[in-house]
Amino acid sequence: MKLDGVYTFHAPRQLVWETVQDPEALRRCIPGLETFEPTGQDEYAATMKIGVGSIKGSYRAKIRIFDLQEPEHYKLSVEATGTPGFVRGEGSFDLVADDAETTTLRWEADAQIGGAVAAVGQRMLGGVAKMTVGQLWAALDAQVKARQARG
Repeated sequence: MKLDGVYTFHAPRQLVWETVQDPEALRRCIPGLETFEPTGQDEYAATMKIGVGSIKGSYRAKIRIFDLQEPEHYKLSVEATGTPGFVRGEGSFDLVADDAETTTLRWEADAQIGGAVAAVGQRMLGGVAKMTVGQLWAALDAQVKARQARG
């Protein structure tokens, strides 16, 4: 399954970069997240509860951030397994400074999904994934605004 999108932050690129690279900010923003612990440099273990239609369950995930090119680019890989199935994927994220106070995040991801969760169909999975990513960006935007307000 391939996904992509854009999200505009009304903040300087460096501030957006610092927020999306902050494990504590991510912990507050990832939908369904229960635990998020560092396991190494730019590597994390997470547990989360996610549901797609009538198929809901807990997942254990390994997350790795790599190819960091501050403040404009990074990649992320995820391997998650749980009772409803598995998800393996990789995403690429680019932060574009539109001007001094506006940053556009352009992202694309490719994921493989298997098990019972894959049975709900690609159309439903794509919609749920886009909605979840939208929630993530909105929550990160709130974190960026809070940092901006603190000065």
